[in-house]
Amino acid sequence: MKARFMVEVPLVVINGGSFQGLKSLVTLVIVRGSSIIKELEVKTNAFDGMPSLQTMYNDDHRLCCFFSNLETCRTIETYSPLFNCGSMMQNQVLRVFMWVLGISAVVGNIFVIVLRMKEKTASETQSKQRLFIFHLALSDSLMGVYMIILACADIYYGDEYFKFSDAWRNGIVCRITGFLGLLSSEASVFFISLITIDRFICVAFPFGRARMTLTSSKTAVGFLWCVALVLSAVPVLLAGPDSDFYDLSDVCIGLPLITRPSSFNFESEGLGGTLNFNLPVSTESKPAWYFSIILFLVVNLACFVIIFICYVIMFVRVKTSAQQVGRKESFNDEIKMAIKMAAIVGTDFICWFPIILMGLLSQLGAVVIPLDAYVWSVVFILPINSSLNPYLYTITTLISDNKKK
Repeated sequence: MKARFMVEVPLVVINGGSFQGLKSLVTLVIVRGSSIIKELEVKTNAFDGMPSLQTMYNDDHRLCCFFSNLETCRTIETYSPLFNCGSMMQNQVLRVFMWVLGISAVVGNIFVIVLRMKEKTASETQSKQRLFIFHLALSDSLMGVYMIILACADIYYGDEYFKFSDAWRNGIVCRITGFLGLLSSEASVFFISLITIDRFICVAFPFGRARMTLTSSKTAVGFLWCVALVLSAVPVLLAGPDSDFYDLSDVCIGLPLITRPSSFNFESEGLGGTLNFNLPVSTESKPAWYFSIILFLVVNLACFVIIFICYVIMFVRVKTSAQQVGRKESFNDEIKMAIKMAAIVGTDFICWFPIILMGLLSQLGAVVIPLDAYVWSVVFILPINSSLNPYLYTITTLISDNKKK
């Protein structure tokens, strides 16, 4: 006679041979429920001895990877979007992009940093531009380091990554990696905003007295680094095993593109009748996850709204001024520099806007973001501007120098 067996306990470890003798078992439910214990260790041969098993339900998606012949293996729907029963990055295209974007960001931005350190400037405006681009390149280079660490972790764990996914997400290396990635992304957004505000003041109020001096620019840069450092450290301090900040992301940055349901239900037919099971998912306050939503969907959105408004006003001002006679040469230089920086700001805006839009739609419940969209967002869209920026600096500088000649 076939049997069904259900276990609902806060498991920490499943030892080898734990289910020996259950030859007639056809349905297995393993649920740790609202336990704060997240990491589950599964020993070798833990699930041996269940030849009749057909269906399994659990709240740890990794458990499905230990079975290859099950008819059904269901888990809570909102597991890590990058998760699979193999390597961290099973998609070869994504794996290649991780290395290309990571190396490109590090090499390109280091080149810009060295170039700007050696560059001699004749005016305060040029000195400010060098200062801003230097620190923007520095922040972008950290994104390259972030991508390379992830690429190395993908190689290190290989096809058995699923066994160590919990340990990776809750480990110190992932926390440091996430810190670097978040520091890079937020510092870049802040410096892009600072560059925009500086250009806005110079172009919109060409004859005004209000100007950012080199000294005030250095102060602003230092302040923004401090803010970015604090914001990047907050998730490390707040994120616990049940925070959802790292728990939903194998890439160590919890973008708010997915939501967790309030419950998980399943129904199974068997010899004993219908088995109904409802697993409530914890809805308690999770500060780190709320912090992620506020940071990416409020702070970054506000920054890019300011950037958009400033550039609209600037280009309206440029169009109006082009019809006037006797413009000062210095004003012409300010306009040229604003247009030059617009190319750099534009690429950052294009990269961040899809993430912000998808996050807003997801958290409002308007759409369900496909897993593929999440994967491409965190591996391709998020870091691509850090790889493109240094080449934009180089191209615009070369074009400017050639025109001067």
